[in-house]
Amino acid sequence: MGSPVILQVVGYQNSGKTTLISKLLKELGKRHLQAGVIKHHGHGDRVDFNDAGKDTEHHRNAGAYITCVTSSNNSILTMNSELPLNKAIALYETIEMDCILIEGYKHIPFPRVVLLENGIEDMDLLLNSHEVIAVISNKPNGAILQKSNDPHFIRDDEEGWLNCLITYITQQHRRRVDHENV
Repeated sequence: MGSPVILQVVGYQNSGKTTLISKLLKELGKRHLQAGVIKHHGHGDRVDFNDAGKDTEHHRNAGAYITCVTSSNNSILTMNSELPLNKAIALYETIEMDCILIEGYKHIPFPRVVLLENGIEDMDLLLNSHEVIAVISNKPNGAILQKSNDPHFIRDDEEGWLNCLITYITQQHRRRVDHENV
């Protein structure tokens, strides 16, 4: 199977991370690639489990560190603590994902897409990024192009950036599968 391709999407709040990942997921699905998403909830409050009155809530409140409810159609896993990113990735690897998309975690380096909402004001994201696969911004910006040799796209060029990201993921996936078969 090979290890999954990991692609991180970073940008400040409301920069379009979730929208980009949703579009990318649809394209990956068309290519029959299984993708999982790990989202960083960086707001400091608890994630809403939305299971008030359900057995999983009772189990958690009784002291369960982790709960999983599963049916023939889906499964939901919840924990009473933060799951470190490396452990979340390890969990996804056991499920044999082709691709893991990470939303957020600006300070953890993986191959990434950098979303720039305000152009030059967001440059610290780009300057502090390693292995940038693509830069996507709201408008053309010469300063960004001068500081980066990475592929740069305008957000409206959805076909261009989607093609770039899908090409990256499929090529990396093929390399991993080929390496595993050697």
